[in-house]
Amino acid sequence: MNRLFRRAGGILLVAALTVSMAACSQDSGESAHSGETTPAETTPDSADMKDAGTESGGSAEETSAENGGSQTSEAAAEPVTPDVPVKEVEVSPEDEDYYQELLDTEIYNYKLIRNIPTAYDESSYNTYCENANILLTLDPSTIGEVQQGLIEKAADLRSQLVQIQPLEESIWYLWGDSIPYAEDAKSLEFTTESYDNSDFVPFVVPYLLDDQSSVKGNIIVIAGGGYSSRGNSGEGWPIAEGFNERGYNCYVLQRRVAPYSPDDIWMDFQRSIRVVRSHIDSMGLGGGDCIAAVGFSGGSATILGAIDMYYGDIVPTVTDENYAPDEIDEINSDLDVALCIYGPNYLGGTAYEDPDGFKGLDTENPNIPAMFLAAGENDSTSDDNTILRDSVKDKALVEMHTFANVGHGFGVGLTGTNSTYWMDLADGFIDQVIAGGKAEGEASTEIAIPDGYTQYQTFDAAFGFGDATVTLAINDDGTQFYAGFIAFEELQELEGTVGDDGTVTVTFDKTGFMSGDAQMIYDSADPDAWQPVGTGSGTGTASAEIEIPDDYTQYQTFDATFGFGDATITLAINDDGTQFYAGFIAFEELQELEGIVNDDGTVTVTFDKTGFMSGDAQMIYDSADPDAWQPVE
Repeated sequence: MNRLFRRAGGILLVAALTVSMAACSQDSGESAHSGETTPAETTPDSADMKDAGTESGGSAEETSAENGGSQTSEAAAEPVTPDVPVKEVEVSPEDEDYYQELLDTEIYNYKLIRNIPTAYDESSYNTYCENANILLTLDPSTIGEVQQGLIEKAADLRSQLVQIQPLEESIWYLWGDSIPYAEDAKSLEFTTESYDNSDFVPFVVPYLLDDQSSVKGNIIVIAGGGYSSRGNSGEGWPIAEGFNERGYNCYVLQRRVAPYSPDDIWMDFQRSIRVVRSHIDSMGLGGGDCIAAVGFSGGSATILGAIDMYYGDIVPTVTDENYAPDEIDEINSDLDVALCIYGPNYLGGTAYEDPDGFKGLDTENPNIPAMFLAAGENDSTSDDNTILRDSVKDKALVEMHTFANVGHGFGVGLTGTNSTYWMDLADGFIDQVIAGGKAEGEASTEIAIPDGYTQYQTFDAAFGFGDATVTLAINDDGTQFYAGFIAFEELQELEGTVGDDGTVTVTFDKTGFMSGDAQMIYDSADPDAWQPVGTGSGTGTASAEIEIPDDYTQYQTFDATFGFGDATITLAINDDGTQFYAGFIAFEELQELEGIVNDDGTVTVTFDKTGFMSGDAQMIYDSADPDAWQPVE
């Protein structure tokens, strides 16, 4: 399950800069509403907000990080005085334009709140986002009773948000008094379809570890969404959490996106490197010898665009001669490691695009960082990874992975595929870079059996290098196996298939050295020693049980085919069939839809838990068997 922000377990927020505007975890949604998203009410603009915090985007408070800086934990979190500059509708409910104004106002507020999760209590924040994202799909020209209820609910939930951290402690604003623009900012047009409000200014959301003495490195996280949005819920917050768990401070970049130009976006990323380095120095943060970035699709393109054009000592005046450099621009902006996760064609769709196709990274940058590349074999961009690798392999350390049975947008990894290992692989790659290109360090001895395996046993096996304790697991019908053990001071993992004659075929070898021992390992198992996973194995799988909400009286379960693959649907309706509920697991979390069934069989979505599945609602409803309904018990 995707947890937007985990404040327990040694992860906390430390902040030191000024206030900015932001965009929550749900990052998608199309709208039929046109026009400027900013309502007519007077509100502090971005300059006013900046003055409310510290003076410059690059100057951190002189906060010691000996104990992790200022600390916020889930257990100790207490409500603070709300200071996020939301707007309130000013017209009376009796006004004929009231709901139009309320919709405009709440869309503005949602775009502001959705990208600052660490300012709020997790429960109230998630509930708000799950309901407010539907506002982006509403057509203001047809606001009936249903739509009015949705707008009012979003406004009510927004008023119930529990803020637990001041805004100035939740974000680090990137720019000072001057912000560079590739085009005249006044000429840019913002509408409801624009991802951000017109007064948005870029920042990072820091995820810092408690113990800075043990930090391995610092990673800037850049969610995908092309150059037009930011997919933080799948490629931002959970990635920061994942790398926190692996020993890194993380910073989720809220870059400018369309209608801003790619150059603006690349300059934001370059600036974020400098701001992070500034904070490391001023706050005494750990891991300062390794500055890395991980980007997904458009986030990967953002990293590569900056490596190509905005690197080292280059300052934004190369693009905007009116930009006034400050002391932060004197900091080097080269990366040590770039983790580019699918979508490497950074010039595609830009003014720099090569009409003959992607040619890799063609740059004058003399300090190309070490590169870790990953994509799914079913991703149309995976071939570009090969082109990118070949363009840099003689200039930098590079490692590439292509995962079977995976397409675009797998984020933390697609369950049931080896893409779930990519963060561990990337962590190992960074370890090599830190160690000067060779693996060092001790691995954890804990063996975590992956999902999908139901039986296991543990035994000692004799290898050519000596003995090792092996955890061997198989699936229900014994056709797949997993083996985990420690050798050469690191975790070795094998997975593969078991043939009818008992021969094994390796499909995954974590280090690439152990495939030759797979048959010996499998043959060493005791046929009578299998025990269920979960009885002493220290592992388990997340529940996929769907709980049908109250008021639904009939349901059925069936498989449906989505663009990302198949999923098992639980579909429920009320007594007269005018309302529906659909629940299913996708992208490792529970997806839930609710809505209205119209007389003609079309459906109108009124609730989308993650904000990504509304477009599949009609397909799900139409896939039901009219004769398969059974009573909800």
